[in-house]
Amino acid sequence: MTEKQRILVLTPAIGRRGGGVSEAARLYAEAVLADGRFDLEVVTLMDADFETDRDAWPDIPIHAFKSYGPARYGFSPGMLRYVVGVRAATVHVHGIWTFHVFCAALWSLLRRRPALVTPHGMLEHWILQRSPRLKAAVSTLYQQRFLRSADLHVLTEKEKADVAAAGLPTARCHVIPNYVLPFAEVAKRPGWWRPEFAERRVYLFLGRIHDKKGWRELCAAWDELSSTDPSFRDSAQLVFCGWPDDCPDFEPTIEALHERFGNALFAGPQYGVDRDRSLAAADIFLLPSKSEGLPMSVLEAWAAGVPCMMTRACNLDQGFDAGAAFETRESAESIATTLRGLQARTTKDLNRASLAAKSLVAEKFSQKNVGQQLSDLFQDLITKQSKRLYRD
Repeated sequence: MTEKQRILVLTPAIGRRGGGVSEAARLYAEAVLADGRFDLEVVTLMDADFETDRDAWPDIPIHAFKSYGPARYGFSPGMLRYVVGVRAATVHVHGIWTFHVFCAALWSLLRRRPALVTPHGMLEHWILQRSPRLKAAVSTLYQQRFLRSADLHVLTEKEKADVAAAGLPTARCHVIPNYVLPFAEVAKRPGWWRPEFAERRVYLFLGRIHDKKGWRELCAAWDELSSTDPSFRDSAQLVFCGWPDDCPDFEPTIEALHERFGNALFAGPQYGVDRDRSLAAADIFLLPSKSEGLPMSVLEAWAAGVPCMMTRACNLDQGFDAGAAFETRESAESIATTLRGLQARTTKDLNRASLAAKSLVAEKFSQKNVGQQLSDLFQDLITKQSKRLYRD
């Protein structure tokens, strides 16, 4: 039996500390393994949750190394030493702007092997404005040259446009979406559930809580509706599940909403079955984001049959067309208007949207479809590089 070719996967984290990027990396790994043409080896950085998060991954080699210096960059001599010695057919890099990209660039140069980079939305204009000096240094020293020589895997046509706007070629830019597995039904309510929620419409925000996700505008809209509309106040429940990122005033804001109106709750991070229970308990999922790649949280909500209120920045316009999503803009005024309209919708309306959400995921965002596309891409990269080496 012929030994399968191996793909080296580099990601800065494999679990909760990496948010949606880590979740997408795991799902892509599972999809490629299910396709059956390649073996995988993962290299990442060590963090406090590594051993727990490792259990969610398939049974493949995963090597984690300590990092030093700023946590957002992740300088790791151990990772570099290990990576340059790995023999693989190609490397798949998840995320950019951190040290693992340098490791991949050096590996590709020394081994003369192809590279595939999945930026996960990190070339979007909003992201480029954060830490501009660090990004300029990283780009100049190694990243821009590496990205110009690599193939890029983007999630949407919008992200492909971001690649072009960042001054990178799009000739080797491949659009393949994220996917989610079918939702496993759960019997129990989540730990944050209260008996009175059964009489309310539950609006769920689940994931990283950051300014770009629109939590401030969402809370301002909730405050406005709850203070001016007693019916909304008493029949709607806002639940945040996730982890605050650089927003120290988030929890005090939620506490103030709860004290004034009794209809806002911060439940903290939810993982595994707790995450599934949270999704199953929701009537509507909320993501009034200013910037996204292709948000896993929306796909997971749809798989659970939960329709979404989201902005066009989520890059999932298919949801609007299919009736699985309700559009809002980024301002508090627009969010308030959309929430008011959602609260007025009948249960029959939401059930129809729920069925549309499940159908959309099954048709467009399945593991088999994505695994085949990625494996075809890896095979093409390896074949083309072999021909180039033969000519040389």
